[in-house]
Amino acid sequence: MCPSSRYNGANGVIVRVCPPSLYRSIVPQLAVLLKSCIDSNITMNFLQPFSLEDASEFWLAAEERVIQGKELVMIAQEDTKEPVTEIIEGSGEPSNDMTHDPSTQPPVVLGCVILYLAQTPNAKHRGEVGKLIVHQEHRKRKIGKMLLDCLEDEARKDGRTIIILDTQTGSGAEKFYEHIGYCKVGVIPDASLAPDGKRYTSCTFFYKKL
Repeated sequence: MCPSSRYNGANGVIVRVCPPSLYRSIVPQLAVLLKSCIDSNITMNFLQPFSLEDASEFWLAAEERVIQGKELVMIAQEDTKEPVTEIIEGSGEPSNDMTHDPSTQPPVVLGCVILYLAQTPNAKHRGEVGKLIVHQEHRKRKIGKMLLDCLEDEARKDGRTIIILDTQTGSGAEKFYEHIGYCKVGVIPDASLAPDGKRYTSCTFFYKKL
């Protein structure tokens, strides 16, 4: 489906842009990923208690922007060796009988990331990283790097020349972004309340020129 799809024979993972026709069918899996972060007290805009319904509402609220191409959602899945067009595109809209036909099942999502494409006239050269999440059981498979590689490729294709992001200071994510070449701009202390509401967390800002 997507020229920027990734396949790594060592870890058997494919990363690609989720087409709008598939988006709604994978929302339940995206919701599980997001909820796992909040339950683990990782700062991602939300506070506990945070239900699957809350997480689903976040992803469903983005559906129209995904359809309009204002946001791209990259997903990582196991390589099932099935033809890509059958796994990801099908015949257009998701089938109403997906539970009975394995060939139309939505992919098992191991990780995701959002590329926010700035829409203001003076920022059409800019993209932003959001909600980079990898399933806890698959975090040693370089999926985060694969997701960002795909995101950066899509940003370039859309004419974006700089990527920005922020993440929780002192987190594994902060070390990850530094390791893969993102430039640290600075830290805002006590920028956000942790999901459990018991402490404030600082926020580190990064950028990367493409």
